Amino acid sequence: MIWVVAALMALSVGVALLWPLGSGGAPRQGRAAKAMAIYEDQLSELDRDAERGLITPEESRAAQVEIKRRMLGVGDTSEATGSTSGRMAIVAAALFVPVAAFGLYTQVGAPGIPAVPFAERKNEVQNANQLNTLIAELVLRLENDPAGGETRGWELLATTYMNQGRPAEAAAAFERVIDRDDATSATFSQYAEALITAERGTVTPLASRMITRSMELDPSNPAATFYRAIELEQAGQGAQARTLLLDRIAQESQAQPWMPTFLQTANQMGATLGEAAVELPDFAAPRGPTQEDIEAASELSAEDRQAFILNMVDGLEERLQDEPENLDGWLQLARALVVLGQEDRAVKALRSAKPLVVDLPEDDQRRRLVEEGLKRFEGGN
Repeated sequence: MIWVVAALMALSVGVALLWPLGSGGAPRQGRAAKAMAIYEDQLSELDRDAERGLITPEESRAAQVEIKRRMLGVGDTSEATGSTSGRMAIVAAALFVPVAAFGLYTQVGAPGIPAVPFAERKNEVQNANQLNTLIAELVLRLENDPAGGETRGWELLATTYMNQGRPAEAAAAFERVIDRDDATSATFSQYAEALITAERGTVTPLASRMITRSMELDPSNPAATFYRAIELEQAGQGAQARTLLLDRIAQESQAQPWMPTFLQTANQMGATLGEAAVELPDFAAPRGPTQEDIEAASELSAEDRQAFILNMVDGLEERLQDEPENLDGWLQLARALVVLGQEDRAVKALRSAKPLVVDLPEDDQRRRLVEEGLKRFEGGN
């Protein structure tokens, strides 16, 4: 249906442009010819009057000049009306405009999107209205709560606002709970995100303070780390921002959903700095004890806890004996040993990893971790 309507509109425009050429040109040319004939008769009449002595020669010449001037005016109008180039320009416009419009639409338009039945559009509108009704009810319940409304309720409201593309309102909802004791690191990082989004990507001083508070509560919060990196880049510290993102990736022993975004952003920063792009590490390596594993063992007695952690570390070290080329495994072992305070064994793990990073680019995160680790514990020997 849309193509039929478009064709009819194009046809209407073409007819409107071409109609004067087919219908209006001939009458105008006919009127010009009649005017020229009248002026020629007037010139002939002047000659006869001059011969009979009815007018003086000076009067005859003046009258002839005026008549010829009018004849020239009629001739110019006729030529302008019947100009071939003018007609061709109009014809070209009538034909070119619809064709050009069609070509432009096929390039930047969306002709392949299927039509949406009215019933489905009606359902979408109803769903949107229903959601807005639920939001209004939630706001009313939270604001009328003598206790100020549940923190989880305000956070739910803020998240809904963000999903609707209403970051300023989301920020206002988060602001209601940031001073509460149950506000978490995620509360502050999400509040910072809403503030930054509302300012079209700019990290404001308030957002910066929220990022700092989020990282104080949880230094490993990926969202807080990401927006701190964005803040550093906006402050002209692109190298530090890139390092912050890559270091956060290196802290993990397995792939996380946020890593592709971190890596893409870090590589964009690196491209600006002239640094080579890096890739995600191989997370298929043997998994050593993480910080979470160690914390989970905190409920055991001191002796049992130590035995539990060492058993995991020993198991990883034994597996690496069979896989000496597993760079990521050695790095995981070294990190675990550093956490346990066994720096001598951590140095041995880093030494095992050192030959594996020799051929890596100088800006590779794994190479930097090995070199800086050895420099820290043994002066780089």
